[in-house]
Amino acid sequence: MADIDGSVVEALKRGEEQAYAIVVDGLYRSVYRFALRLCRNSSSAEDIAQETFLAVWQAIDSFRGRSRFKTWVFGIAYHQFLRWRDQRCPATVRIDEGRDEVALPDSLAAVENMDERARVRRAVYDLSDPYREAVCLIHFEGLSYREAAEVVDVPVGTIKSRMNVAFKLLREKLGGNEVQDDEVRQSESLPGQPTQIL
Repeated sequence: MADIDGSVVEALKRGEEQAYAIVVDGLYRSVYRFALRLCRNSSSAEDIAQETFLAVWQAIDSFRGRSRFKTWVFGIAYHQFLRWRDQRCPATVRIDEGRDEVALPDSLAAVENMDERARVRRAVYDLSDPYREAVCLIHFEGLSYREAAEVVDVPVGTIKSRMNVAFKLLREKLGGNEVQDDEVRQSESLPGQPTQIL
């Protein structure tokens, strides 16, 4: 997913609905996945994503270009998640439930690979919020440490520390096996584009 360019942002600031559609088309899936990884509830993730883009539309004049536009949008999504978390009911749906797609493996090796990916994915989702957030932003969404720190409003050193702790916890959860960056990224297989918003 390419970052939204400056001309789209300027058009968005002028209130052009076509620019809003470009932003939603370009970032919705990433924002939805990020919210889903944090809240682990598909319906709530859709709500968070919708609230995020509504807030983007309403607050676009506050975007000063000090960060990438995507980073700014993820910051809004993160704050929408925090608001949801503060208001949520205790019951959540595991991300593995109600999946739209079913993979049919061709061989035993494929089944074993799926099992391992599911095991890594569960371990990531079982991390406490600060560590899961760091892993999701850096390894699933491809943000830099600086950008991830900006999204969650902590110093860069805090994000680095959370990543170190997250990988230590993942190694422990996975029986001491080394956890590779690619293995964490590949563990994620989410349903396709969610329902259209607004």
